This record gives sequence, C-alpha cells and structure tokens, in this order.
Amino acid sequence: MHDNDSGYLLNLGRRLGRADILFWTLPWLMILIIWGTIDQKNMGLFAATKMYFSSFYFMWQGLPLPGGYTVLAIMTLNLTCKFIFLSPWTFEKIGIHIIHLSIIILMIGGLLTALTMREGFMALSAQDTKSEMSDFEGGEMFIRNDMSDDSTKTQLPYSVTLDNFRREVYDGTNMPKLYESRVTITDGALKFPAIIGMNDPLRYGGYTFYQASTFINNEGRPVSVLNVVSNEGWLFPYLSSFLLALGLIIHICIRAKQR
Repeated sequence: MHDNDSGYLLNLGRRLGRADILFWTLPWLMILIIWGTIDQKNMGLFAATKMYFSSFYFMWQGLPLPGGYTVLAIMTLNLTCKFIFLSPWTFEKIGIHIIHLSIIILMIGGLLTALTMREGFMALSAQDTKSEMSDFEGGEMFIRNDMSDDSTKTQLPYSVTLDNFRREVYDGTNMPKLYESRVTITDGALKFPAIIGMNDPLRYGGYTFYQASTFINNEGRPVSVLNVVSNEGWLFPYLSSFLLALGLIIHICIRAKQR
C-alpha cells in the first residue's frame, strides 16, 4: 500500500510538472492583463485590479472564471513540481537548478505578497500625528479629500508625527526633484526620528513607508502623502535575486571548466 501511494504521488507530481499546464495558464494570464487593463476605463484602476488580479475567481455573465491568484498559484505549483519531479539531478545542472529555484521562490513570494499585502496611505501636515492608514481605493482625488474620518482605516501599532516636510522642484518647472518627510515614530516608550525620502523608504514594525506625493490642502498648508505597505513577502525578491546570480555564476564556472 505504501509503495502504491508513493507511485501515485510520483506520477501526480510528474503530471503537475508537465509543460502543457504552463502552456494553458500563460495565455489566460495574458488575457487577464489585457481584459483588466481595458476595463480600468469603465470601473477604475483599483476595482479592476481587485476583480481580475487580486482574486481567486470573478464572475462574468454568470460564469466563474479564474482570477490572478488562481493563475499564479497554478503556475507556482507547476514550476515546483517540474523542479522536484522532472529535473535531471546531476552536478552539471546544479547552476540551472539554483536558477530554477530562484524563480520558484520569486513566484511564492509574489503569491504571498498578493495574499497578505495591505496597502494604504497617510496624509500628514506639519505637526500632525496619526496612528492609522486609510485604504488606498480612490486615487489621488480620494487622498485630497481624505482629511476627515469618513474613510476606512487600518490601525497601526504606533504613531507617526510629521515634524517637517521638504519639497524641491527642478528650476522653471513644477516637476518634483525632492520630497522628504522628517517624522517621529512613537512606539510606546520608544521614540525616535526618521527621514522618508522619494528613494529612501522607512521600514519599521512590519510596515514600510514610501514618500508618495504632496498637495496643498484647503487651508493652504502643504500635505505629505506617505504610501504605507505591509508586505510579508518583501524578502523573497532579494533572496530570489541572490540565488539567480549565484546560479548563473556556478553555471558559467561549470561550463568554463568543461571546455
């Protein structure tokens, strides 16, 4: 019975790793991208993203169709099974295997990000303090009007105070050259300053703060808009990139030695 079960799992793994599965999922992914992009005109960016890409399925004319999460999960399973059950496990192929593994890790990280990521924004004037982020579902105009408590909020485990905001533009234009928010993080008894710049995010307590934009509110005060992201899979792209580079180096060295 044990041998039969092992044989069944081996055959199942080999079947799930066959290239024809990827052959069918890739065209559907392309269709989703085109369909979702076109539908953004009718339903908006965030609604289209949620319907086509950030879902396991969506309804069309009464029919359930696979969404982005389902496609990503199938592709990840297919590549993983191919890696485990159909790869030629020889020393000469070790570089290729590491490269293959890096792609799987990137896919798993993308799926984990899609399932767990929370994204919102925090709009702060100088000396404002907030301990929650607003849901990012309405674009810039929504942000501009989100100075009340009417929007959906997600509570953060600490507060952020905007001490100072710096904005520079290129001479003769309104094109931003530099956005920079100097903030103070208050986490219980812990209190420390930090700088959030256009290419210098702040990571703390499970959240990442990005300098997104700025605008002038109805009172004539500049407002700094921070993108706030909680992403459990943020480390996966870095790990995948490292393994990809390592695999390429090992593969090149092995090929050079064979010559």
